[in-house]
Amino acid sequence: MAEDGGTDYVLYRKDRVRCSSGGELLEERRLKPESPTRRMVARCCNTAMFLDFTRGHWLTLYRGRLPGGIPPATMRMMTADRPEGVILPDDIANYPGHSGKFMLKLLGAWMAMGFRRPAVEGVP
Repeated sequence: MAEDGGTDYVLYRKDRVRCSSGGELLEERRLKPESPTRRMVARCCNTAMFLDFTRGHWLTLYRGRLPGGIPPATMRMMTADRPEGVILPDDIANYPGHSGKFMLKLLGAWMAMGFRRPAVEGVP
């Protein structure tokens, strides 16, 4: 968890992500069996690796699980849910919910993928 109470993550198109090793150690966890979001956890160390919204075309990867060289964050979303007393810096855009710009980027990426929802290579 970040200092501001949030979780730093990066979204990637599913067709641009692959698990090069350790995929057999990933285990899904869902709030309910029918939940469309699955949290993928490495069962060897009980470490959350990413979220997969199965109805979507993207993966939500925890920023801390990725190697260096990741572009800096461009926005904070869902800030209305932050813990009481947390004051956010104004170094990037802070949105209380989802931003329209973000939703348009998601739609544009899906269009570029031909409206597909591919499986992620190496992930059960």
